[in-house]
Amino acid sequence: MNLPTKPINQYSLQSLELWLTDLGAVKDINNPSKWHLLLSNWNATIIFEQEDLSVIWESKGHETKRLFSYCINREDVENAILQGP
Repeated sequence: MNLPTKPINQYSLQSLELWLTDLGAVKDINNPSKWHLLLSNWNATIIFEQEDLSVIWESKGHETKRLFSYCINREDVENAILQGP
């Protein structure tokens, strides 16, 4: 059962990749743990790191980085990613 309220550490890698694809993100060709989400006002790089999910937003030459624990539910992470910098 893939409920958005489940922590992201309880999803399979395949489910997480499908989720990011559904958001419009594209997997980095050279680094399978890195995803790019390109939107009109800003871009986000999502990285599956060892301890946390890292999100780096870039807008108008300025970068903002946040780390999200894998214990946070998918819906909250998705809302944070899509809210932008």
